[in-house]
Amino acid sequence: MYDMTRFTPQDMAKCSLVLRQLGRNTASMEACSQKIVKFIYQHFCTAETGENSCVLVRLFKTHPYGELEESLQQSVRRLMNNNSPASDMKCWTLLAAAGAEPQWNSRHTAAENTAIGLVSAELVAEMPAISEIIRQFGLDIPTVIGTQRERFLKLEPAVLNIFHVSEAKGSLLIPEQKSLIIPYQVKSVLGFGGLLPSGSLFAVVMFLKVKIPQNTAQMFKHLALSVKTALLLGEEKVVFDSSHSAEKVAVNNNFYENQFLEYQIANLIELLDFSEQEMLRQAARFQGTIDKLQREIADRKNKEQALPPSQEPFTGILNVPNEGIVRVEENQGSQRLSQGEEQI
Repeated sequence: MYDMTRFTPQDMAKCSLVLRQLGRNTASMEACSQKIVKFIYQHFCTAETGENSCVLVRLFKTHPYGELEESLQQSVRRLMNNNSPASDMKCWTLLAAAGAEPQWNSRHTAAENTAIGLVSAELVAEMPAISEIIRQFGLDIPTVIGTQRERFLKLEPAVLNIFHVSEAKGSLLIPEQKSLIIPYQVKSVLGFGGLLPSGSLFAVVMFLKVKIPQNTAQMFKHLALSVKTALLLGEEKVVFDSSHSAEKVAVNNNFYENQFLEYQIANLIELLDFSEQEMLRQAARFQGTIDKLQREIADRKNKEQALPPSQEPFTGILNVPNEGIVRVEENQGSQRLSQGEEQI
């Protein structure tokens, strides 16, 4: 279990290790995505109560309209007044969900619109949550919807980032205020993700009951790489669950295993880079603490050296010689006490 309010680099490393393994032995990217959101929903809790920190966890991926299954294409057309878009138009697609309500645990019932057509840069800019995820990931809308392919090819290996809304209630970036944020007392929204080699953007979005500061949110950038690694095995196989998934996997198993090993090598190099960067940040913090302590020690020594030679530190009554102690008779003490009471 991981406490979101006390999430440490050690927790991040342990969670990252588990997430990377969830892509193995899955028949589709959808199945892998469901494992990821279920793990996050079940394992992020409040330490004192054991209560789930997440109300809802979703995993999205941009996907070409022509490669969506029929139910998702219907969702896209419904939002476009039943017009049929181009087959290569990117769609913001819900791949998996896990949450507090039973209907939130399937992508088929977790949202009213399970796929949204990203028709143009202008229209995407009017979608607050999607456009802000793109912006906070360090991307621009034309790159994500595929109109700047050359720029994407340069960016893909490096783009792994977070989406963070510290105060969810009343935020214009989270449109589901009445249906989700207010009734379920969502405090913060945290997302993390990046780009896949296919040209798709993926994002895990967590709706949290606890407020998450920016320094905690930043650690989830490292988890984005682990999720990317898990998804890559499904990226070149099949995306959506179907009755033919197992058959496709069996036929192409050797090919996909080789592809996966290549992706694993590339992503392990990225993970090493992230680890080294985190180690350098930790070392810088430790060095800053050491420098501060050394300055305090030097300052204390300087103050001690500045004391006049004749000034001796107070040693306490324990060091008073025996001949300096004068006994007082009990009756004298009682007499002095009576005199003292009369003066009050």
